[in-house]
Amino acid sequence: MKELKELSLLSMNPDDLFCHKCKRIKTRCICNIGSIKIKEENEFNELDELKFIFDLRGNISDEIVTYRKFNPLNAEPEIELKDVKIDERLKEILKREGIDKLYRFQVDAIEKISDRKNLIIVAPTGFGKTEAFTIPIIEEIYINGGKAIFFYPTKALARDQFEKIDKYASPFGLRVVKFDGDSTPNQRRVVLSGEADIILTNPDMVDYHLRNTIEFRKIVREVKFLVFDEFHSYSGLLGSNVSWLVKRLSRFSEFQIICSSATIANPKEFAEYLFEREFDVVKFEGRKSRLHFIMSYSPRFYSFIRDIVRSLIDKRRRMGKGAKILIFANSYKSAETIIWILNRDGIKARIHKGGLPKNIREEVERDFRSGKLKVVVATTTLELGIDVGDVDVVISELVPFPQFIQRSGRAGRKGQDSIGILILREDSISNYYRMYPERYFEDELFCYAEKMNEEVMRYHGISMIIEKPTPIDELPQELRNVISDYLSTNSKFLFPNARGRRFVSTFNMRGIGRSVKIYMDNKLIGERSLPMAVRELYPNSIFIHNGIKMRSVELDLERFIAKVKPYEGREITDPLYTSIPKVINIEEKKIYPVNSAYCNLEITITIDGYISRDVYSNEKLDVVYLDEQISYTFKTKGFVMRVPFPDYMDYDEFYSGSFHALEHVLIESTNPLTGGSNYMGGISTPNGDIFVYDSTQGGSGLSKLLFIRLDRALEIAKDVMEGCDCKRIDGCPKCTYSYQCGNDNYPLNRIGAINIIKKIQKGERRELNIESYDVYYV
Repeated sequence: MKELKELSLLSMNPDDLFCHKCKRIKTRCICNIGSIKIKEENEFNELDELKFIFDLRGNISDEIVTYRKFNPLNAEPEIELKDVKIDERLKEILKREGIDKLYRFQVDAIEKISDRKNLIIVAPTGFGKTEAFTIPIIEEIYINGGKAIFFYPTKALARDQFEKIDKYASPFGLRVVKFDGDSTPNQRRVVLSGEADIILTNPDMVDYHLRNTIEFRKIVREVKFLVFDEFHSYSGLLGSNVSWLVKRLSRFSEFQIICSSATIANPKEFAEYLFEREFDVVKFEGRKSRLHFIMSYSPRFYSFIRDIVRSLIDKRRRMGKGAKILIFANSYKSAETIIWILNRDGIKARIHKGGLPKNIREEVERDFRSGKLKVVVATTTLELGIDVGDVDVVISELVPFPQFIQRSGRAGRKGQDSIGILILREDSISNYYRMYPERYFEDELFCYAEKMNEEVMRYHGISMIIEKPTPIDELPQELRNVISDYLSTNSKFLFPNARGRRFVSTFNMRGIGRSVKIYMDNKLIGERSLPMAVRELYPNSIFIHNGIKMRSVELDLERFIAKVKPYEGREITDPLYTSIPKVINIEEKKIYPVNSAYCNLEITITIDGYISRDVYSNEKLDVVYLDEQISYTFKTKGFVMRVPFPDYMDYDEFYSGSFHALEHVLIESTNPLTGGSNYMGGISTPNGDIFVYDSTQGGSGLSKLLFIRLDRALEIAKDVMEGCDCKRIDGCPKCTYSYQCGNDNYPLNRIGAINIIKKIQKGERRELNIESYDVYYV
């Protein structure tokens, strides 16, 4: 409570300011009289403890949508160490660490792992998941020998966990070694000589050495345990790769698999899909500190974040203290824009994201942990269990509620009260939660992957053949179909040809497909994976990289390079583009709630021009068309559905506008179901075919998650469009518009899209006939 008093946030009871039924601020209570906008600043006169965060002077469109206080839950462990069946030396270490009791889920996990069960441990950060899987693994290796590989999604997290794990293992004479791209020559020697008992690493490192290092393949034969910490981070492309990596490892040894994760909705289903074996699940819900949750809305997203940060800093400065603020962005583009605006306005802030050099990442972590640095903007890199010290406030873009809880868990690590601010912007899913804030807390976070991504299968299939002699008849047919052109054979065994070896040498497990390298003054400054690179690096595009605004001078898709130069100005650009689908084959068809099919697709993206916008207000400044179009074709997965024609209404481009609006809202408003609308693309056709696809080479599984839940997605889409207060025919940024639209959000018809959904819900169907897209069936 002391920390929050210092922030002056609890000088009065916030509960008195919010409706106890709908949880909205009383000026916007919808229980009796409907939604009421906050129109006057003086409505906040009694809200002094929050007013310094939400200073609404001159910005009457900003709102506090709802407030909730989440009290501590199961904060203290209950089982005495004397009642736990573990080695006395481990008990002594735990006591030295100040742990004299364990949680029930920890004891359950220890027992199940000791009983040789494959296990998923689901619990919040900071409750001892590491102890739950490390203790029984150490005991087993000490008694019966063998090795364990602990996988971490980032090098920083492995580095952060090393000291803790080594502390438990060293009294038993077991060696724990960190094995990644930052390891010293001696650490690598210890691992490759077989001296390491527990190896802390990442999937990329194991993939490389399993294929290229004979000594490592010998070590793998002794592995008894694979541990995947932060298991939810393997959702998507990385999960698809890890699934096949485990298949490769299983050719050398038999092992248990233990996964540790924050809250996800489908832990058992996801683990069993990835690893094709049965899993037990141990779940625990807990919260060590009181969280003050504030859901806010602002159409001026970036400047709103700047104002919140500035208010926090100014308030704390007057108190003679500093506020440590961690801001989470959902994309590189958002993170770079936020950091650029903060620094431009004199607020010292640093960025933490993937792709930065090791020394820069570690410097940001160290300075933020010590308090030397007060403001950090991060992507998902700091969402994991890395220790960043004592954070006061977490600010986040919209993510599903379980993911927000994970992010807000960066604050309040020592049991003090914490503040989490979720910012809704002017888009369809934000408006949905603005209308129905109580539904946000019902969100579940589903993990997904696509094991049958042909690029992933090709890579790991070739790797299998390199690692171990493989007879022709031993290779599964599913692999033969995708790697036959990359192989040669003698009378008995398969081996990769020159094309196959080139393919594996350029593959990236985290960014599938080719990447475009970015050069400034002939110096390599970064890279972006295709196909996203085409939409960001087209000629004359303006973007932000590492806090510096740049303009693309040239994009060469034959050499896969982009040349850029620094740029001064307030604008950034969005591409104008068209996408053309080709159906390669159909994997699955269904008729409910609408005739649809999950497919392998080929998408051709053509950039025609761009829109320049003000970086602060997002206001359109100009439309420019390229002298020469830029096109790129890639294979992916997605689904197509054929929807009914809406009842005719006399509007311009009525049918195409109706289908286009439905495509937008179907993708943009499904964050509660997928949590990944930014990573899907869409296409609508004049005859009522709507495509939704993964914006990832080969597919990520995200669109399949939506395909499975189409009925619920259509319900949400209808709620968004019917509930929007714009009442416009075409809709607005809060319902039918998409920030990703390549046609500048034209044409759109909100009324027609609503009519289509109502027809679907009444059972109206049209036959799915997609031969015109060059389909063939498997």
